[in-house]
Amino acid sequence: MTHSLTPLGRRATRRTVLTLAAAIATALAGLSAPSARAAEPSLKVGYQDTTLPALAQASGVFDDAPYQLEWVVLPGPAAQLSAAYSKAIDLAHLGDTSLIVEQAKAPEAWTKQPPLQIIVGWRNLDARYPRIVTAVRTRTGATTPQQLKGLKWGFNFGGLNYAQYLLARKKAGLSSADIEPVQFGDGNAAATAFNADHVDVYSGIGALVAEAVEKGQARIVLTSDDLDVPGLGVFAARGDAIADPARRAVLADFAARLGRYFDWYANNLDTVERIYIDKVKQSATRARYYVEFGKARLRPIDADLIAREQRIADALLEAGAIPRAVDVTPEFNTTFNAAVN
Repeated sequence: MTHSLTPLGRRATRRTVLTLAAAIATALAGLSAPSARAAEPSLKVGYQDTTLPALAQASGVFDDAPYQLEWVVLPGPAAQLSAAYSKAIDLAHLGDTSLIVEQAKAPEAWTKQPPLQIIVGWRNLDARYPRIVTAVRTRTGATTPQQLKGLKWGFNFGGLNYAQYLLARKKAGLSSADIEPVQFGDGNAAATAFNADHVDVYSGIGALVAEAVEKGQARIVLTSDDLDVPGLGVFAARGDAIADPARRAVLADFAARLGRYFDWYANNLDTVERIYIDKVKQSATRARYYVEFGKARLRPIDADLIAREQRIADALLEAGAIPRAVDVTPEFNTTFNAAVN
């Protein structure tokens, strides 16, 4: 199956936000006025590149948050997870399948209080802008997954990119011995190698190789939708923070504001494009693609999503990609849906 990319292309209720703000204020009750600012809650949010931090600042949605918000740019899921475990950040930016691999390699199954839980997810549902892809250089002549045999395949460990690589290989009926796997530190490095024609195949974020596809230098042979991977960008919080009422209130408020941010984005596309060009330093062509690619909506963390993730976990086990079976249910927290509905 061959896909092409085109070059162009919930708002939280006031009552919810006020309720959440009141919860945070209650947690701070008793502080004297001079010490209130110093004791104000903080929230360190990890993100894998500079796009969302720059756009979130421009949106103004987070300006009056009743906590100090800090964005921390850490490329790749491995860095995000490491920072979350060490409590250097409160929210880790991951893909929806990231915690499957994490739980599978943990000494014990996650049960009563998982170390991390996904609390909110989002994606663009426009099929013209696939979230995660497997692409191949056109010079190879490959047009189907099966024809990727023997090729040099770039990917990075952890997250959606890794799941795309493993599931695409499984669909093609190929083992690691049938290809030349090349593992990179993060998805940007893998995409750079593919765009520079140093590897033949790439599994990762579609936007990073969109120009090569548009120029006819590469073609997409599989998308995450072809593999029934939800392809969400997600934020995962530590279990201990979710269990703490004050920290939970901060997380819920952030989730609600994130929904408002995506509303702002959809209504300010010209501003978004200028930020991509001026602040994120993207070319005009790439910026136009990213404007459409970034028009996301929050996706409820519900039973349907969890069932799809379980099928992915089972498929990864069958392919020998994870060492043991996992129940994905503890990886997701459905109680934050009310904050973003």
